[in-house]
Amino acid sequence: FDGLFRIDDIPSGRHTIRITVFGYQPVEMQNVEVLTKELSFDVKMVGLVKEIEEVVVSGTKTEELTNNMVTNSARSFSIEESQRYAGSLGDVARMAQNFAGVQGADDSRNDIIVRGNSPTGVLYRLEGIDIPNPNHFANFGTTGGPISMINANMLQKSDFLTGAFPAEYGNALAGVFDLHFKNGNSDKFEFLAQVGFNGFEGMAEGPFSKKYKGSFAVNYRYSALGLLAAMGVNFGTSSIPKYQDLTFKLNFPHKGGVTSIFGLGGISNIDLLASATEDDLFSTGGDNTYFSGKTGFVGVNHKQRINANSFLVLNAGIQAATNLIQNDSLDAQLQNPFTDYIKDALQGKQTTGLHYINKLNSRHYIKAGAFADLLFFQLQDSVWRNEYQAFVDLHNIKSSTWLLRPYLSYQFKLSDNITMNAGLYYQLLALNSAWNLEPRFGMLWAMNKKNKLSFSYGYHSQMQPLEVYFRETDLSATTTIQPNRDLGFTKSQHLVLGYDTYFKYGLHLKMEVYSQFIHDAPVEVKSSGYSLLNFGAAFYSRVPDSLVNKGTGRNVGLEITFEKRMVKGVYFMINGSLFQSTYEGSDGQTHSTGFNGNFTSNILGGYEFRFNEKSPLKANGKPKTIIALAADIKFVLNGGGRYTPVLVDESLAAGEEILDTQRINEGQYPAYFKLNTRISLKFIHKRVTQEMAFDLQNITNQRNIFYRSFDPASGQTKTVYQTGFLPLGSFRLIF
Repeated sequence: FDGLFRIDDIPSGRHTIRITVFGYQPVEMQNVEVLTKELSFDVKMVGLVKEIEEVVVSGTKTEELTNNMVTNSARSFSIEESQRYAGSLGDVARMAQNFAGVQGADDSRNDIIVRGNSPTGVLYRLEGIDIPNPNHFANFGTTGGPISMINANMLQKSDFLTGAFPAEYGNALAGVFDLHFKNGNSDKFEFLAQVGFNGFEGMAEGPFSKKYKGSFAVNYRYSALGLLAAMGVNFGTSSIPKYQDLTFKLNFPHKGGVTSIFGLGGISNIDLLASATEDDLFSTGGDNTYFSGKTGFVGVNHKQRINANSFLVLNAGIQAATNLIQNDSLDAQLQNPFTDYIKDALQGKQTTGLHYINKLNSRHYIKAGAFADLLFFQLQDSVWRNEYQAFVDLHNIKSSTWLLRPYLSYQFKLSDNITMNAGLYYQLLALNSAWNLEPRFGMLWAMNKKNKLSFSYGYHSQMQPLEVYFRETDLSATTTIQPNRDLGFTKSQHLVLGYDTYFKYGLHLKMEVYSQFIHDAPVEVKSSGYSLLNFGAAFYSRVPDSLVNKGTGRNVGLEITFEKRMVKGVYFMINGSLFQSTYEGSDGQTHSTGFNGNFTSNILGGYEFRFNEKSPLKANGKPKTIIALAADIKFVLNGGGRYTPVLVDESLAAGEEILDTQRINEGQYPAYFKLNTRISLKFIHKRVTQEMAFDLQNITNQRNIFYRSFDPASGQTKTVYQTGFLPLGSFRLIF
C-alpha cells in the first residue's frame, strides 16, 4: 500500500510506461491511452531472486497477470480490449470468445464454452469474492445471459483463466473471470455519458474531499433496445428485453491499508410470445413465457498491512437473485392462454473470507485463506398435471446450508527463470457432507529471454446447481420426494502443457495442449444418455430426478495463438483450437457433449490512425485536438453445434417430436461463420473526449443455424437461424 506516485502534464495519446524498482522485475505497460480523464494503475511487481542483469522473458512484462500464482492457461485483458474488439460490445464474456479454446453458445447470449465444458463451469469473481451470474435474464444454475451487468467502463486490468487454475479458485471446472473494479479519481471529478447497444448510461467518479484520497466511482445504465427496435433494427426476435443496472466502488485508504465497498445490481424482464415468424430466435411455438429477474451484490474488502512483507485481507459480501417465470400454453389459433408452469424463486449467498499473504523472501511466497458461504434459497415451481387436474411441485423448499472453502498456495522461485506454484484446496457442502481435497501444481521455466515452457495440473470439483439437489418427484398429488439431495460434486483432473515464444515488434506465439478427465458427473439411475455435463447453454433447462454421480467426461485439445498486442496503432490475433469433448451417461455409451464443435478459429485485428499527436501544440501554445480513427475486424469460424436426430415415423405417429436417444448429439450443424467490423472516431480535446463507433455484426448476413425442430403436424423440419446482419452505433462523451 506504499508507493503512491503521480505524473503530471502527460500529453494526450498513447504512451509506454516503464517502472523499475531495485530488487524487482521491471514492469512495462505499453499502449496506455491518455484521454481527457486521468488514469490510475495498481501495479504489482515481482521480486528478483538475485540482483543480476534482467533475465525475464522479453515481452511478458506487458502481459503480466494480476495474479502471479497462475502458471498458464490464462490471459490478462484491459478495459480497452473489451471495447475495441469487433463484436465484443463492451462485454467481457463476448470479448473472451476471441481467445483460443473459447466460443460462444449462440448469438443471443454471452455464455462461453471453455475447452468443451458446459458454461455452468465458469466462475465470476469480483474484487476477490465469487459473485452470482452477472447477467440480465439469467436463470439459476447458468453463467450467461443476453446482456452483461459487468460494465466495462468500471473495470481495470483483469484476468481470464481457462483451466488448471491455482488453489484460491474453486467450485468451478471450466474457467474463471477474476475481475477488478477501478478506483475513482481521488483528485478531481470526472464524468462519462454513453448511448449504444447496451443502453443509455452515465458514470461519475471523484474524491470525497480535497484533503482525503478516498474516492468513488458509480455507473448507471438503462436499456435502449426498445428504442432501437422501434427504429427498425432487427435483433432476430420480436421479444425485446428491458433492463437497468447499477455498479459502484467506494475506496477508503487509511494508515497501513485500504477499505473498499463495491457492488452491482440489475432488474430485467422479457416476454417470449408465441410467434408465427419461423425465424424468430425466441419463438415459443404455442406458448407465451414471461420472465423477470432481479440480482444484487454488495461486498467489502479490508486490507491491512502487518509488516513490510505481509498483510491480511478480510472480505465479506451478500448477494441475492430472484426469478419469476410463467408459461402459458395456447390453442392452435394462439388464443386462450392456460398457465401450465410457474416458478418463483430466490437464491442468495453470504460470503466471509479471511486471507493471509506473506512474501517470506525473494524465493518464497505464501497465500492462505478460507471462504465460508452461507447459501440460502427459496425454490418453488410447479407444473400442471392433467392426470391430477392440479399443479404438482417440482421444487418447494425454503432452507439454507454452508459451503466451506479453505486453501493454501505456495510459490517457490528456484531461480529468476524457474518458478513453482503449488497448493491445496478443500471444499465441504454441509447439505449432504460432500467434500473434496484438491491438489494444484504448476511449473514455469523461462529458458531464455524469448522462450518459456510451462506445466500445470489441477484437481477441481463443483457442486451442482441448487435446483438439482432439491428436484422433487411426485408420488401423488400431495406427496413428493427429493432423490437428488445426496449428490456429490462433479470432479475434474486437468493437465496443461504450454510453450511461449516471443519475437521482435511485440509478436507472441503461444501453444497449449490439454487433457481434462471429468468423473462423478450426475447421470440418471436408469440407463440413458443424459448427463448434467450438457447443462447450461439453454435459456432454461429442466433437470430429471433420480441422478447419481456415475458419469464421466473427457476434453482433449490443442490451442495455438499468434498475437501482436497494439503497438504503434497495429494489433492482431490469430488463433485456432482442435478439440474433442465427449461423455458417458448411465447407458455406458460414449457421446459427444452438446459443446463438441471440434474446432474454433479467430482472426481479428485493427489499425488506428492518429492525427496531431506528434505535434500536439498550436503556434500559440494551446493543445490541438487529437483525432483517432480506428478500424477493427473479426473473422470467426467454429465447428457447428450438436443436435440429436429426430425419429420421424415415431414423431408422426405420436404427434410430437421424438428424438433418437440412441444417437445423442450425433448430428452436427454446418460450421458457424461470422464476420464483424468496427469503426470508431475519437476527438480528444483538453477537457472533453468524444467518441463515435459503429459495430457491424455479421456483415455477410450469414445464416448460421440456431436450432432445428420437427413439426409432426406438417411433417416439415423448422430451421431457426441466428442473428443476421446487425448494425449498431454508439456515442461516448468523457469530461
